[in-house]
Amino acid sequence: MKQRITFVMMMILLITGSSFTQDKQDWKFMHPTPQVNLLRKIKAIDADSWVTVGANGTYMQTSNSGANWYFHHFAGEASATLATTQNYDMWFFNENSGIVVGDAGYIGRTTNGGVSFDTTGNGLLPTSVRCWAVWFADANTGYVGAGGQGSFLSRILKTTNGGVNWSLVYSSATNYVTALGGVDANNVTAAWSNGTTVITTNGGTSWTETAGALFSIPNNITYLNSTTGFACGSGGQASRTTNAGVNWTPINTPTSDWAMFQIKAVSATEIYAVGDPSFLYKSTDLGTTWTSLPIAVTGPATTFIWYSLDKVGSTLIMSGDYGIVAVSNDGGSTWSSNSNIIKTALNFDITTVPGTSKYWIVGRAAGAGNQILYSNNSGSTWTGINAGVSGDFQSISMINANTGYMSGTNNQIMKTTDGGATWFLKTGPSPVATSQLYSCEFIDENTGWVFVNFSTVAGGNVFKTTNGGDNWTQYTTGASSENIYSADMVDANTGYCTMNQSGRPLYRTTNGGVNWTALTTGLTGSLRGVTAPDANTVYVAQTGGTQRVAKSTNGGANWTLITLPVAVDCTSMDFKDANTGYVVGNTTTVVCRTTNGGANWTFQNTHGITQGKVFVTHRVIQRGHWAETVQFQDTSDLLAMLK
Repeated sequence: MKQRITFVMMMILLITGSSFTQDKQDWKFMHPTPQVNLLRKIKAIDADSWVTVGANGTYMQTSNSGANWYFHHFAGEASATLATTQNYDMWFFNENSGIVVGDAGYIGRTTNGGVSFDTTGNGLLPTSVRCWAVWFADANTGYVGAGGQGSFLSRILKTTNGGVNWSLVYSSATNYVTALGGVDANNVTAAWSNGTTVITTNGGTSWTETAGALFSIPNNITYLNSTTGFACGSGGQASRTTNAGVNWTPINTPTSDWAMFQIKAVSATEIYAVGDPSFLYKSTDLGTTWTSLPIAVTGPATTFIWYSLDKVGSTLIMSGDYGIVAVSNDGGSTWSSNSNIIKTALNFDITTVPGTSKYWIVGRAAGAGNQILYSNNSGSTWTGINAGVSGDFQSISMINANTGYMSGTNNQIMKTTDGGATWFLKTGPSPVATSQLYSCEFIDENTGWVFVNFSTVAGGNVFKTTNGGDNWTQYTTGASSENIYSADMVDANTGYCTMNQSGRPLYRTTNGGVNWTALTTGLTGSLRGVTAPDANTVYVAQTGGTQRVAKSTNGGANWTLITLPVAVDCTSMDFKDANTGYVVGNTTTVVCRTTNGGANWTFQNTHGITQGKVFVTHRVIQRGHWAETVQFQDTSDLLAMLK
């Protein structure tokens, strides 16, 4: 027997059977797939083997042209909260050996295809310095360009043994290096963020600075041959040199709205510029004129920014936001991807029904898109659903596999009776048409509550129905500025709610919301989460302070303050029972877990972007009975949702 737990962030703990191999952490991405962290650089080692790196220590590798990916989030410096830094560039010699660089002075070297990275570059650069670029002339000699934005610190490192050892060959406190490229082992060009270039012609022994040679914030320097090179950067800016970086001449690109992150010079008649989300730019005359190739990727939603491009044979590959890798086999006319993302702008809440394999997620639509994501196979695949009305939905409460309610902006509450395939409006409970119904709590098909946040409604912010949303009765907690952020109704009588503002008490009802009592918890910050696994046991969490969780075992009469092992800005919490529970935050992407009622805590990092809410199902199931396609491990399964 084992416990089944669900978590809101669209990742899952220790579920096997995925076509994507996720390594080194218990939290696994369920959606988007393979994963959601942006990919800053991509490299085609050959027609089948590609590597790409990006945010939160992400390293990805495929050996079958993107059909499957091996990846993890531990190519980077790890913090005390187990978070990893962002990677900005890489250089791979073959499918096994390469260098990855990024934030906190990180230089990592792998000799086993990215499974692990050594720490030979540790300590050579201050942690305030970002390694923006890496370039190699051959298998032995390479350079790293680094800079500190806050301290205006420029550093250039050199290796002559393939990255095993590095030495400092350039240092300046005037500005910071953002781009670097070279012609050969002796001739290398780097650029500061203000457009100043620094050039060496003797392998880094000496450097020449030329102010204003380029433009503000160069992102990339690349050479086609011994004389001709290109640079690109912010606002679609680009320049060309024909004398190995001694002089640069501006060249026009078709955009000034988007930064150019990379120019890929395949040949003198095939040059690409990457950065615009809608177009790939191609030049056949060394950048003098450009053709705009529309980017429409079948599979995922359109990515926001494309960061990198490479070409091998007739295949073009690009990497960008949301972890998307796109492929074109026809010169950029059409694109496809095996990344899967059903786009919503924000996800606010998730729920599941015990005994089924169904999940529902509600949030904010991207444009006229989906406010609801639905899975009927424990998260293996997802369907986007448009509710047919405008606005956000912040909360969902499913009674069974078919019937449920969701609430959101514009005083809207909707009901489904077919498992979420279709939704219909119920009576708006609040007399104010713009009310945001932030929490939705139903205990059966007829009895439920919604709570208003971000405005105080005359007569109270608590609304209760006993006939499935046809009619509502209004109640008040008695609080001034009654903005209710979160709520948990234990049963028909007992429930708790928190206020949006800091320094507010917790409120408790024992008569179904008719009356409420203010409870002093000992926490003085913003109470962002409340969960009551039973009528007497209740936990609350706040975003700041030394102690961020408070616990009561007598319905709020007395409280014990709890210090978490990590300073999580607690935005959500939930408990499976009185002992086992989870706390998450937006900024740390840490999940704290207790199995003994908060006496002790462990923590992990999901290595995602941010976390919205945690939800835990309260049930026991036999191993393997959740869904035929899922094989459980020996620990609890958790699902998480990216906000």
